[in-house]
Amino acid sequence: MANFRDPAVVAKDSFALLKFWHVVDGLFIWEFITTLDFEWSIIEGRRRYRWTIWVYSLSRVAALMAVIATLVFLNLTTPYDCQLNVILAILPSYVALAAASFLLVLRIAAIWKRDVLAVVISTAVWTIDGGFLIYGVSRLHYGRAAPGAPCEPVNIQTSKATMIVACVTDILLLLIMLVGLFRLGFHRHATQSTGRFLWNQGIVWLVLATITGVLPTVFVCLNLNEPLGVIFRYPWTITMTIAATRMYRGLDDFLSTDTSNVPASKAHKGGRKMSVWGTPAVPIQLDGVGVTVDVHTAHTQSESLTSQTIPPSLGSSMDRQLQEKSDKLV
Repeated sequence: MANFRDPAVVAKDSFALLKFWHVVDGLFIWEFITTLDFEWSIIEGRRRYRWTIWVYSLSRVAALMAVIATLVFLNLTTPYDCQLNVILAILPSYVALAAASFLLVLRIAAIWKRDVLAVVISTAVWTIDGGFLIYGVSRLHYGRAAPGAPCEPVNIQTSKATMIVACVTDILLLLIMLVGLFRLGFHRHATQSTGRFLWNQGIVWLVLATITGVLPTVFVCLNLNEPLGVIFRYPWTITMTIAATRMYRGLDDFLSTDTSNVPASKAHKGGRKMSVWGTPAVPIQLDGVGVTVDVHTAHTQSESLTSQTIPPSLGSSMDRQLQEKSDKLV
């Protein structure tokens, strides 16, 4: 078995950490730049303003601050105070993670239709998570093993409780969200329903949170050496931020384009000529009178005349209610 405390092994692991974190930083910078149009569309008024955009932006900006600080510290050759790494890099990454988790709390409130018990439990779980993140930052110290050596954590075991609690609370919040969808039966609805969309997002998020959260927790508990103890912690916070903000944008786009469960009067919201089926409404002229024809209706009219009319299901009504809640708390 390899001796992970051997200086040569530690140096090799430090080099791997350096390269890996550069890849993570590059990935987030690419993600941030390519998705700036989302915020810009709100500023220009092309997209509906929702107050939750501030939580979304806080998560992204805090993560960007952490990425910039990390890149500086990874490539800085002159001596500096190692504790600045904690303040300028680790603290913003934890703020980004907390904001990303709060987006999930807001989604839970919408799914559970602001049920008091669900909101209280999810908020309490999020508060516990935030408290342990603050505790972890306050107890984390960086130093140098020798003069001229790079900064590294000198007490990574103090992060063990923080990592375990953060991983468990994220998974617990996701389970609360999925239970809320499951109890309403949205996992069985049509593919285009809001409930089904949220269900699929929740499954993806649960798998991602489990994988990215378990890895740093396992490595910090193994305590092989300092680089391996923290190698997955920073990528975990950045990955969860990317996932949370991507799902926020995805839900916003879905609510902006999916009109299958809203009245026809709302189908034109935002200036889009859309029918209640989510298909284009084509204007035509009949004897000098302008009318609008639903492409979907025109395409299926022959079938609808020969088939039996099916009344709207209860699930569609429930899904419409969920869409209205999600539209407020997206």
